Amino acid sequence: MLKNTEIAKLSRRYVVQTILAVVVLSLAVLSLQMFAHVDGLVPPLVVSALFALVVELADIFLWKRIAVANQNMLPTFFSAVSGFRMLLALFTLVGCYIAVGRDAMLEYCLVFMVFYLWMIVHHSAFFSHVSNSHTECDKDNK
Repeated sequence: MLKNTEIAKLSRRYVVQTILAVVVLSLAVLSLQMFAHVDGLVPPLVVSALFALVVELADIFLWKRIAVANQNMLPTFFSAVSGFRMLLALFTLVGCYIAVGRDAMLEYCLVFMVFYLWMIVHHSAFFSHVSNSHTECDKDNK
C-alpha cells in the first residue's frame, strides 16, 4: 500500500515528466518547422500541447485522489483513463476538423498523434513501474 508521502512524490514526478516532455516535443515540432520549412505547425502544436497537458494533469490528479482513497479501484481507473483519453482525442480532432477544414487536417493529425502516442507510452511506463514496485514491496512485507 502506497503511503501519502510516496503518492505525493510520485505525483510531482509525473507532473515534472509531463511538462518536460511537452516542452521537448514542442521544441522538436518548432525546429521541424524552422529547419525543414514546414509551414502551419504552430496551431496544431498549440492544440496538441494543451491537450497533452490538460489530460495528463487531470490523469495524475485523479490517480492521486484514488490512490489515497481506495487503491483497489486503480485497475478500473487505468482502464477508464485509456477509453476516456481516446474519446477526448477523437472529439478534439473532430473539433479541429470543424474549425480548420479538411485541407489543414494532415498537420493536425500528425502533430497530435506524436503527442498522443507519447501520452500513452508515458502513462503505461510510469504506472506499470509504480504498480510493479508497489507489488514487490508488498511481497517483501509479507
